[in-house]
Amino acid sequence: MQLQGKTAFITGAGHGLGRAAALHLSRLGIKVALNGRGRPSLEKVAGVIEEEGGKCQLAAGDVSDMQQVSDAVKKTLETFGSLEILVNNAAVIGPARTLEDADPASWSQTIAINLNGPFFCCREVLPIMLRQGRGRIINLISGLASMAFPRFCAYCASKAALLQMTRCLAEELKGEPVQIMNLDPGVMDTRMQAEIRSLDPEQLGPLQREFLEMRDEGRLRDPSEVAKLVAVLAGRDNPRDSGKSFSLKDLGKLLAK
Repeated sequence: MQLQGKTAFITGAGHGLGRAAALHLSRLGIKVALNGRGRPSLEKVAGVIEEEGGKCQLAAGDVSDMQQVSDAVKKTLETFGSLEILVNNAAVIGPARTLEDADPASWSQTIAINLNGPFFCCREVLPIMLRQGRGRIINLISGLASMAFPRFCAYCASKAALLQMTRCLAEELKGEPVQIMNLDPGVMDTRMQAEIRSLDPEQLGPLQREFLEMRDEGRLRDPSEVAKLVAVLAGRDNPRDSGKSFSLKDLGKLLAK
């Protein structure tokens, strides 16, 4: 799919990968709708895009609220006239505690944002994409979707469910001009990762040392590198991609094709 002139709706666009993806896609000539709960951070991203001559709009809202998602998508369509790319990036880490100590409200919020949010966004944009005859949906998962990771049950469960939702939706969309894919970004140098490292050592357990070592050894991935993969997946036109999961190790292979 030719990317220039298309429109992307990016959730969690104020920080981390969402911010990096918004900037990278804008530099490729894509109009960007910036979605997130923190308006000040979205305004900062919008400021950079506008300074560089790109086109964007604030589509602020909480993805866990179906009405707010609907309003944000409607505003995007009214402004730009089309919506070809959805990047479901917004996520929270949830209660970093053993299951018996996990706060139910925090658990529910994690599922609401990490799983219900992508569901609401997909449900809202799919009719638009099908009418247009083109669309790409990129769901941000995690290696924790398939790993047993103590103290992060809610996050792991939400990402595992999102991975499976992508697969199921790909089956529903067979024969349609809309492809949906998973992207596993790896461990990135983001605000969420810093938040995890700052947790109480007793709360996080031995994982804290591992994450600190990754930071100190420079093994955390730069979100701007992952943003390149977002763009490649958004631009590909291969129905066989739908339902698959991609990571940075696939970037070179995809670029070579």
